[in-house]
Order: sequence, then C-alpha cells, then structure tokens
Amino acid sequence: MAGALRERGELVPGTTGPYLIAHAAGNNAWRVHDALEAGADLVEVDLWTHRGRFEARHERRFGPVPLLFEKWYLRRPDGPFNLATLLAETDSHSRLFLDFKNGGSEPIRLLKAAMEEAKPALAPAASSQIWSMLRNVREAVPAMPIFYSISVRAQLDLFLSQMGRERPPDGVSCRHNLLDAETIKRLRDARMTIIAWTVDDGDRASDLVRAGADAITTHEIHEIRKAIGGVR
Repeated sequence: MAGALRERGELVPGTTGPYLIAHAAGNNAWRVHDALEAGADLVEVDLWTHRGRFEARHERRFGPVPLLFEKWYLRRPDGPFNLATLLAETDSHSRLFLDFKNGGSEPIRLLKAAMEEAKPALAPAASSQIWSMLRNVREAVPAMPIFYSISVRAQLDLFLSQMGRERPPDGVSCRHNLLDAETIKRLRDARMTIIAWTVDDGDRASDLVRAGADAITTHEIHEIRKAIGGVR
C-alpha cells in the first residue's frame, strides 16, 4: 500500500500500538492539556470552516445565529482558534488527528497555511466522512496519513466493496459497533490501519484490540490504557 504510514498500524513513528486517541480533545485548550497529561498518543480536533477560518468544535452552528448545538444543549462559540498554534503546542508530545467536517478547497488552503506556519516535526493525520476531500488533502500534504471516517453500515459496505479499486487510504476510522472480528480481519488483510471510535468501556476496547484494531478513540485515556495494557 502506498501511503504516508511507513508501516501498517504505526500511527506514531518508532512506536507500536495499540494507540489511544483523545476524542475531540483538541477543541479547546484545557482538554488539550488534559490529553497530553494523560499520555494520549494522538489528540483529535474537529475542524469546521466558517468565514475563511477554521473553527474547532464538535457541535453544529445554529444557522446565522452565533450559537452551537448538540441534541441536548446550546452554547456560544469559543474564542478564535488557530491550528498553527495547536500544531506547535502538541508537536513532540502527541500527533494531531484532524477530523475535517467541511469539503471543498477552503480546508485545504487553511491546512497548508497552518502547516507552513507551524512546520511541525510530525505531520498530523486526517480523517473525514467526505472521502473525496481527503484525497485532495493527500495531494496537498503527502506526509499526512488519511483515514476514511465511517459511521454507518452503508458506508462500511461501500468501502469494503471498493477496496483495491483505487489508491487506498492509510486506514479507516470506524464507529466501533460496526467492527467485528471478521470485518477487522478483512481490513487488516487489505493492509488498512484500523481506528475504532468512540469507546469508553474497557472490556469493549480490549475486545477490539484483541481482534486487531490498531487504535481506540476515547474520552477516558487513563481507564482504557489500563484495560488494554496487557492485551498485546
């Protein structure tokens, strides 16, 4: 497989998994600090574009109103976000895992500008459910590993049916309840690096790692580290 990872499953060069990804921890400063203190191997940040800038947030905007929403709450947006600053703060501590929420050319332009400003020693990894945009990310920043994000069975079935027909991604970032031992084996046989999200239960994380998952995205770095410590 031609990709940015030197070895299948090696998300952090020179180390072996299983790796832990701090879910959405890059979306604000205090969560970044906590993730680094907990020893997260990668720090995820949700990236949206809005009015020519990146915003780091898991929530969606409430139309033109300056409010963000999830199913159970509303809140005001945080202050300005700077990807170059986050790249500099995490460089040498943890790899960033960028989850792109928008397509088009704007995220590519902003990404390249941040990379040129920060010049990180280790390029971040990228995921998105907009797979075509990730192929453009790979052309713009060849050093970035890319992961097709998969949240529903139809997406997984589509990806499995297309594996090998085009230049593949480095791996998949897949909702954990779509992954069973047979599916993981099929992905591993195709040289895919496998990230399972979002897993806060130690037994489930251990089962996924035993089956062959390379990384777990979680809110609970300490607890999941303990749970999977002796698995492989």
